[in-house]
Amino acid sequence: MGTGPSGRSNRGTVPAIIAIASLILAISVFLPWYTADVAPPFTPEATSGWDATLLARIAFAAAIITLIASVLIWLDVRGFLPIDADIVRAMAWTCLVLAIAATALVAWRLVRPPGPAEFLARDIGLFIAQASAIVALVASIGAVRPRNP
Repeated sequence: MGTGPSGRSNRGTVPAIIAIASLILAISVFLPWYTADVAPPFTPEATSGWDATLLARIAFAAAIITLIASVLIWLDVRGFLPIDADIVRAMAWTCLVLAIAATALVAWRLVRPPGPAEFLARDIGLFIAQASAIVALVASIGAVRPRNP
């Protein structure tokens, strides 16, 4: 991965980004994803992703597994926990596949809220979940691409 402008190695940056994005995704599942449009003004009638849809729970599981794998990759890169290169590569691919799945699951719920959807408006947690899933996906692509020695 090379060195940054200060000359220090930045090899642990990609797995750290994946870990942070996965953690934010896992937390965002418990934030409000939908608000009832027909609720009286100033009434907190929001529903978390966890309560609203099974897809959010699956995205949560994907985020937790991705978080664990990316932390293990980070520990290997930093030299705290030496892991075989093939296992690190498999964990990087696991991060990529799960980030793709989480991005697709959250995007589906962004486009198609759970029924009856005609009275639901999207809330901040859904947008945070989508953004963090995309960040984890992009960083995971960086984790699996071939490196120059």
